Amino acid sequence: MPYVRSRKFCCCLPVRFGVFCEALLGLGLGGFAAIAAFLSIQQVMAGKLPDVSHDELIALWIVAVTMTLFAFTGLMGLIGSIGRIRGLVSLYASVITFVTVANVVGGIYVIYQLFHAAGAEQVAKCEADAQGGKTDVNHFVCDEGFKVGRTVAIVVYVIFWLIEIYGCFIAFWYVSQLTEEKDAELLASAAEKQTAANVTVVAQPAYAFSQTPNAYAPPTTTYGEYPASRV
Repeated sequence: MPYVRSRKFCCCLPVRFGVFCEALLGLGLGGFAAIAAFLSIQQVMAGKLPDVSHDELIALWIVAVTMTLFAFTGLMGLIGSIGRIRGLVSLYASVITFVTVANVVGGIYVIYQLFHAAGAEQVAKCEADAQGGKTDVNHFVCDEGFKVGRTVAIVVYVIFWLIEIYGCFIAFWYVSQLTEEKDAELLASAAEKQTAANVTVVAQPAYAFSQTPNAYAPPTTTYGEYPASRV
C-alpha cells in the first residue's frame, strides 16, 4: 500500500483516532441523552409530570430526536473508522453535520424558552414551592438561582456546539485522507500494470539434443581420427 501522510488534529493526533473517539463519545452520550429524553416524554404523557408546559414538551421531543440521530451516526462513524470504510465515514461526516445544525437550532430554541415563558414559569414554580420567609426574598432567591442555572446551561450548550463543529471538521479531514489513500492505490496499481505491459519477453530458440552445436568438441578427420598436428 503506498504511503499517504496521515492528517492530524490537535497538533499531533491522527484524524482516524479522532473520528473513532468522537463516534464512540457520540454513541454513548447521544444514546444516554435520547433515553433520558424519551423517558421524560413518557412520564409527561402518562401525567406524572403535570408541571411540564407544552413548549417544554416540544423541546424534549427535539432533544430526543436529535440525540437519537446523534447516537446512530456515532455507530456509523465507529464502524467506518475501525474498518477504514470511506463510504461510512463520508456518510457519518454528512449526517453529523446535519445533526450538529439540528442541535444548534434545538439548543437555540431551548435557550429562547429559558429567557421567556419557560423562565417565568420556573421562577413562579420555585416561589410556589418555597415555604416560609418573605415573598421578596423568595422571589430574589428563585430568580437569581434560575439565572445561574440558565447561564450554566448556555455555557454547556456552547461548549457542546464547538466540540460538535470541530468534530465535523475532523470527520471530513479523515474522508479526504481515505480518498487520497484510495487514489494512491489506484495510481500504484495502474503503474504496476503499465510496467508489466512494457516488459518484452524474448523466447530463446530450442535445439534438439542431437542438433545442439558442440563448441567444445575437438576437430576430427574423415574417419574420426585426430589431425596429425595434434598427435
